[in-house]
Amino acid sequence: MTNAIQAKICGTTCPEDAAMAAEAGADFFGVVVEVDFSPRSLSVDQARPLFASPPIPAVALAFRMPESRVETLIRELAPYAVQFLDPVEIEMMKRLKAAHPGVELWQSIHLPQAGEAPDIAPFRVTAENYVAAGVDALLFDTVAVMAGKTRFGGTGRTSDWRLVRQLIDALESPVPVWLAGGIHPGNAADAINAVAPDGIDLCSGVEARTGRKDPAKIAALMAAIRKTSRNPQPSGER
Repeated sequence: MTNAIQAKICGTTCPEDAAMAAEAGADFFGVVVEVDFSPRSLSVDQARPLFASPPIPAVALAFRMPESRVETLIRELAPYAVQFLDPVEIEMMKRLKAAHPGVELWQSIHLPQAGEAPDIAPFRVTAENYVAAGVDALLFDTVAVMAGKTRFGGTGRTSDWRLVRQLIDALESPVPVWLAGGIHPGNAADAINAVAPDGIDLCSGVEARTGRKDPAKIAALMAAIRKTSRNPQPSGER
């Protein structure tokens, strides 16, 4: 691996914000598609302009989407990757991988908020199973209950970064790993130093308001990334 840290600007809702992310130097942008709990969600038709001629690779995010609908999403939008926010069945992942070798499949694994101390073993088994199924990337994010609803991603809450580092170290067959959840320009360097991911994934941390990005925050994020290399601190330090 190189020391270059990639950035994905997620929850993008318009072509103007996708262009803004590209101009700032981001590597990907993400579009939430038909996810009922997300205020940034778009229908396939609404998302079409963002995927028509993307300035950087576009990732479609799905949650509990039936396999047939995922097929429609891939056919209609032709995304660079589909990112699953829910734990997709392994056999479904294998079928989609075989049917669409030109589309990357990314899997989110949601960890409890920082301050909780879950058993690492189930998360490690889950990650290994997805790697064995051929997933192209793993994203470690945070699950949180907000306004009485459980939300998977876009929460603005961090997980325990030391736990994420342990999970990465435990992977027998490494794949690209992204860190998400509560990252913003002010803590991006700390996140990179603590976890040493291949990339960081931001949504609310670079917004001017829900669903629209802030150019100054994106610029500050990219400046923080450029100054930081993937050199994790010893275990237990933050």
